[in-house]
Amino acid sequence: MDRRTLLSTSLAALALAGTARAATPAPTILSSGGPGKYAAALDGIQAYMEQHRRDYGLPGLVLSVADGEGFAAVLSCGSSELESHSQTDPGQLYQIGSISKSVAALAAFRLAEAGKFDLDAPVKRLLPDLPLPDQPVVTFRHLLHHTAGLPDDAPFFPRSPDGRLWIANPPGKEWSYSNLGYRMLGLAMSRATGRPVGEILEAQVLGPLGMTQSRGAIVAADRPRYAGGYSPYFIDRPYPQAGRLAQAQWVDMVEAAGCVASTASDMSRYLAWLIAASNGKGGPLLSEASAKRFFEDSAPAPGWAEGARYANGLAIVQIKGRTLLHHTGGMTNFSSALHVDPKSGVGAFASTNVGGTGYRPRDITAHACALMTAARDGSAPSRPAPTRPRIAKPELFVGRYFGTDGRSFEIAAEGEGGLALRMGGGTDVLEPAGAGQVLSHLPGLDRYTLVAERAGDKVAALWWGPVRFAAGAAAPAPKIPAELAARVGDYVNDSPWLGVMQVMARPDGLYLFGSRKLEALPDGSWRPIDDSPSPERIWFDAPVAGRTARMSYSGADFVRQG
Repeated sequence: MDRRTLLSTSLAALALAGTARAATPAPTILSSGGPGKYAAALDGIQAYMEQHRRDYGLPGLVLSVADGEGFAAVLSCGSSELESHSQTDPGQLYQIGSISKSVAALAAFRLAEAGKFDLDAPVKRLLPDLPLPDQPVVTFRHLLHHTAGLPDDAPFFPRSPDGRLWIANPPGKEWSYSNLGYRMLGLAMSRATGRPVGEILEAQVLGPLGMTQSRGAIVAADRPRYAGGYSPYFIDRPYPQAGRLAQAQWVDMVEAAGCVASTASDMSRYLAWLIAASNGKGGPLLSEASAKRFFEDSAPAPGWAEGARYANGLAIVQIKGRTLLHHTGGMTNFSSALHVDPKSGVGAFASTNVGGTGYRPRDITAHACALMTAARDGSAPSRPAPTRPRIAKPELFVGRYFGTDGRSFEIAAEGEGGLALRMGGGTDVLEPAGAGQVLSHLPGLDRYTLVAERAGDKVAALWWGPVRFAAGAAAPAPKIPAELAARVGDYVNDSPWLGVMQVMARPDGLYLFGSRKLEALPDGSWRPIDDSPSPERIWFDAPVAGRTARMSYSGADFVRQG
């Protein structure tokens, strides 16, 4: 994510070695007494954490678990700082990312109970200066549920053709995740109370729950309290599993979409409250009636997961026949996850000090809940998700491929469900990289994923960036329309949140990162083609020598490299 070279080659090479040198401390039991019936569960959670740390190349991990009867524990493994090989410290702060949204939603509910905030009021009533359209009307409840029709990460004052924000879908109709919406919610609470968002979250939620070590705003002054944060070393290519890491740039975050930092022990208190509140006991934050509304007032969220709903900063998901509360959080230098099983009365939170890789420790928290539940009811726990994901239908990729750049390679079956790519004198085991995509680690092929072009039930070709590798025999280079070719390139924004956008062209249109197709709209903008209408908008402009030099992705500028 960080555009600058923050670490020398020799220092970055310590990343994986550093994780192997840190000892694993014993679980810390926060409640009175020992682990009791959870002893075997804690052993299983620790082993799975270690497996994730090793197989995903994580610097360190912290985890907390809690139940509805007062039990709480903290586990950790790996390194707080790779350079010093210091052991992970559960007392350090970790950025919980978008799990902050549920904290912000709780603050909004508390202010509403106190008569200081109207959840059903139009956003423009408190924020008239924001360039929102007058119609349709967006309310704060739409923001809480991600049903406002807003784009995800557009700035408050975007560089759109008219300088205004837009509502892509009728409010309340479509679910689409929007950090922008929660940023608006925090700004409105600040306007209503006259206090900064961080102070509101601490006063309304963190303080009353006894989360005294947590912070409602992420600011550089607190940096000594944090674990060291890491991000991908290379920002211009797909991140491979257990790839190379570098120290991450520090970034302040004071907006409600993701501004909370906490310790593992403090998060056990949050888990305990979620367990109690989801079973009707809202104190000390909410009345029983408000607690019921907090979890039941939800919207269908198919974009989160099949059959999911979203309620005020928390997704409601189905996992192996059980209904769980869930959220993840991704920052530039930390990644987190939370699961709570209201019926069995257990919950788990996990965080790792690496961001920008796409990894979230959701499988760890889900498995922790399963192990805790099994310990409570005496059942056999289910197997956890594998830490080495397999390629779906690997047989479709097997064959020889010939590129329009003169190169060729062969893909063959490797082991059980695996694939090996052979090119020149090199051989590489491919890894899955999304639907119909695989990633090679070979130099010269690691710049882009290999994206399948299907012809019925067969792979007719693999696209590697601008190069098409045809299956079975060489084929001429496809003809790309000039109006599409003019927009192709790597577009860069120096914010560590945004990074590089790769725009590629095929005869049938433009693609982001080679796999996400774009659709041209009548107003001259483009949008990604998703399962539901995407609220994101793309504009290309600033032509230089027949090529666009700038792209605005939902109001944020990206400048073409080269």
